[in-house]
Order: sequence, then structure tokens, then C-alpha cells
Amino acid sequence: MGIDLSRLRRGNDHDRRPWHGAAFIVEALVLLVFLIASLAVIMQVIAGAHERSIEADRLSNAIVLASNDAEAFAADPTSGNTGGEYVLVDGQLVQPEGPIDVLDKSVYDLTRIVEAQNQPGGTLYTAHIYVSCGGEATYQIDTARYVSNEGVQR
Repeated sequence: MGIDLSRLRRGNDHDRRPWHGAAFIVEALVLLVFLIASLAVIMQVIAGAHERSIEADRLSNAIVLASNDAEAFAADPTSGNTGGEYVLVDGQLVQPEGPIDVLDKSVYDLTRIVEAQNQPGGTLYTAHIYVSCGGEATYQIDTARYVSNEGVQR
């Protein structure tokens, strides 16, 4: 009575399959495709976030310009219609010297239109303030101030 170990022994080289490393290569390729797809999605998200940050920066600058002009109007409502172009230089909105292109995306165009309505005891001044950037309306605000007849000192 003997034990037959022939089945437990490893077969010769003819019994081995030649694709024993193919599963690893397939898994590596699938992982590579997944990583490339993930990178593409992440790049699109980052590009979208960058565009939104540019829009938010333009809106913030337009709000600053409009609110500053509204404060100037509140201080002197009789100043009338005003306007001007502004550019961002070193983080500050300044009026440029010389001609500029209003359709440039970095140029802010501020316009204030004032309407005066005479009332029995004074005058109601209403201002419509518009800020555009690159030819597109970015922000607008309406404000008003009543000046009594005794309050006008000119």
C-alpha cells in the first residue's frame, strides 16, 4: 500500500498556462484608465471653479464701485450724472490715464444717471448706478435722497 503523490506534484512546463501575468496587466490597465478619467473630471471641476472665481471677483469689484458712487451721491445728490472707467491695478480700482477699450474684460465702466423730482417741500433725487465690465452689465443699484428746500446751500 503506497501513497500516490503524482497528483500533488507540479506538472512540467507544458502544463503551465502562458498568461499567468495577464490578469495583473489587465488590472493595471483598468486602474490606469480609471485614473485618467478621474484626472479629467478633476481638471474640469478646477477649470469651472476658476471661471466662477473670476466672475465673483468682477462682481465684487463692481459692487465696490457702485457702493462708493452711491455714497458720493448721498453726500451730494446735486452733483448730477457722472461716469468713468476704472481698471484694477495692484488690487486697487483706479481711473486710467489715456484712452482705453471699454470692451476689455478688465475695464469697469461706471454710469450714474440722476433724476430730480420737485416736491412741495424740497427735491427728491433718484440715482440709477450701473457698472459694466467688458460691455456686459455686471451690477446696478438704485438709490434716492430727499433734500428739503432749507437744506440746499449753494
